[in-house]
Amino acid sequence: MDDVQFQKNGVQNRNSIKTPIGEIYLTIPVSTKSNTLINEVEISNGNTLNKILKTIQMNYAKSKYFEQVFPKIEELFAQKKYTKLHDLNNDLLLMILELLGSKTTIRYSSEFKLSSKKDDLVLDLIMKNGENEYISGHGGLDYIDLDKFHKHNIKVYLYEFKYHEYRQLWNEQGFVPYLSIIDLLFNDLENAYEYILKNGSIKLIPR
Repeated sequence: MDDVQFQKNGVQNRNSIKTPIGEIYLTIPVSTKSNTLINEVEISNGNTLNKILKTIQMNYAKSKYFEQVFPKIEELFAQKKYTKLHDLNNDLLLMILELLGSKTTIRYSSEFKLSSKKDDLVLDLIMKNGENEYISGHGGLDYIDLDKFHKHNIKVYLYEFKYHEYRQLWNEQGFVPYLSIIDLLFNDLENAYEYILKNGSIKLIPR
């Protein structure tokens, strides 16, 4: 959903990692105006990417899969000068899918040139693709009218993810959930894809 309003300091421009002193946020500074769309958001300081890269290197240098993961991130950051946040996030997403061994296809809502808003936009995207199922996270259910979906014979599912412990650095801190996926990749790349599948579940929302 790249042509909807951007939410500053959400997961679109910041995420957290684990360090020797605990969880810290990595934030990409952005320049926005009111009602700026996600695919219009500009990175306000490109030099921040170099600082983020060094922070990642410093905190994951001793992780089991550092040699497999870090060069991919380093290469991506170096390949071009990013000015749009969406371009960076798209490339990061594709890199992560490649590391996971996933062949998932990504399509963006802006491709479909729709003018509808909110849950009507979601509904139109589903129907435009000839689908009859929609998977929503917990927060997403607060913004959709289920009756609209059921009226069009769209099955709505709730997706839930439960964090179970995986290998992390600095065991004295205990396991820290809700981190960036790079924490999982650096520490347990070999089992990361299976971990995601095993700990996620979907449940049909009854009419």
